[in-house]
Amino acid sequence: MSNPAIRKFCESRFRWLIVATATGVIALAGVLPLVDEYCDNNRSRSGLTEELVRARETAAALPQYEKRAAAIRQELESLEARTVDDSTLASFRSRLVDIVHESGCQIRQIDVGSPVRRAWTQGDDPLRESAEASSQNGATPFSLERRSVLLSVDGAMPAIHDLLGRLEQEHTLSHPHRVQMQASTTGGENVMLELELWLFALARTPS
Repeated sequence: MSNPAIRKFCESRFRWLIVATATGVIALAGVLPLVDEYCDNNRSRSGLTEELVRARETAAALPQYEKRAAAIRQELESLEARTVDDSTLASFRSRLVDIVHESGCQIRQIDVGSPVRRAWTQGDDPLRESAEASSQNGATPFSLERRSVLLSVDGAMPAIHDLLGRLEQEHTLSHPHRVQMQASTTGGENVMLELELWLFALARTPS
């Protein structure tokens, strides 16, 4: 060995410590990236495990969600069948005429008004005539349609009672906004009934 530094290193009693230290530093430099990679993979595996647990919980609850959704859908379909809009107005009017005749009353007047529409909000009241009082509630993608039907009939008191009972049994979404009875102008024991019904329907607001 011609190099004095190398000879000095070989003769040094600390040469094994130096070699071991150098070897450890080199090894550590090579291992550290592997440790980082292992930690990253471990965190990723923990995240995937949590996602898998949540996915299994969601899958287990899915039948319950589907059952609830089916119940809500059935309820909505039932409510929609009770509404009166432009597509069902003619059949409702025809049914109303039949009810009057079946009760033994005579129609004096039947007048169907134009629909009045306003925005429908969460927790809204269909009997509210203006949307201003409910404007602070959450908005929905629906509008409320209200249609007024004025019905005036003549008949004996038992027939009038029968008519009102038949109307009460109807499943239409309606509200008797005004009811008035007075002596009939035709004389006898007949009375005249004037009834204003509010018919309701919900329509999806065009986007």
